[in-house]
Amino acid sequence: MAEVVVVSWPDERENAEQLVAAGVPILYLVRADDDPPAPTGCLEDWVRVPGDERDLLARLAALELRGELHAAPPYVDNSGRLHHRGNVVPLNETDARIARTLTMHLGDVVSDRELLDTLHNTETRPPVSLRTEISRLRTRLRHLQLTITRSRGHGYVMVLSPPGRHHASST
Repeated sequence: MAEVVVVSWPDERENAEQLVAAGVPILYLVRADDDPPAPTGCLEDWVRVPGDERDLLARLAALELRGELHAAPPYVDNSGRLHHRGNVVPLNETDARIARTLTMHLGDVVSDRELLDTLHNTETRPPVSLRTEISRLRTRLRHLQLTITRSRGHGYVMVLSPPGRHHASST
């Protein structure tokens, strides 16, 4: 289970900002007289204190599950669907082959040769160009907090984008 950090709101606001930026699940404890924070994503929740301990435990459990889901690496299933942070994107066969190779080497550069070999070992049409196929794949994945960047002269690398940020990627 993902560890949830409990934060007293608004006393620990500065600490909370750092935790949000790091993608850590947070449960805010809000006093009856204070306004709750406006959560910026699904890894944040709040509960009023004092309150019912059952409510607190239920919110902690839900945040733990969401945190675990968000921590899981992306993967492409046998049906060609890319799964990441609770989202699923169906891909065509070419995109699925590229995405599968990149997710299996998440954070590492995959050579152009390896990606082209992956594509040419299919009975489908050859890709227009690797650059074009990567560009199409980036478009399909842009809302999933996954970034594909070019390592000039070496290949491509897929990395996780920080929560709430979408990066433009160069070819």
